[in-house]
Amino acid sequence: MKTQSLVLAAAIATIMSAPTMATEWFVGGGLGAQQNTHKSTAPSVTGNGTTSSRDTENNITYELRGGAFLNENNRVYGTYSINSDHFSRQQSLLISYDYLVSLGESNKLNWFIGATAGVNHFSPKTDELSSKNRFVWGGQTGLMYKFTDNISTEFGYRYLKQDHEFKASEDTHAFNLDNSQQVYLAVDYRF
Repeated sequence: MKTQSLVLAAAIATIMSAPTMATEWFVGGGLGAQQNTHKSTAPSVTGNGTTSSRDTENNITYELRGGAFLNENNRVYGTYSINSDHFSRQQSLLISYDYLVSLGESNKLNWFIGATAGVNHFSPKTDELSSKNRFVWGGQTGLMYKFTDNISTEFGYRYLKQDHEFKASEDTHAFNLDNSQQVYLAVDYRF
């Protein structure tokens, strides 16, 4: 937990210093698909031991974001996203950093790669489990295209390590959200 706190503190410090370095601010929104990987365990039907299963659920994710381009190769931003599947509802508040590489002389098309850290609020759709806040971390990559000086869009992939574990009661059912993967399309307005 100490390492997670240090990573989150470093990310917040980077965001807080953005106003003194920023040359271009942006706000935007996105829509995407999220795949959640779940693992559950339960007592076996015979009463001897437990059975486990692993499955994935695919659903829609929505996001709002804002941040700053520190220069032509570096950006920092925050993202609020919401996602709901058959078992749960998730809300995430993430802080991200991306390094951008221009893929042409016009600097309109850029490849980006970066790191993300934040908090995920997980609300199970059952009375047997309670809501939890957890530290999440991961990374993202994708392509960004600048249509005009003010409008840009990006197509990206984000991986988030979740590590949420819930137990309905002692020695019975347990549920684990291991990771989430997102593919998204976002549009940003720069000012």
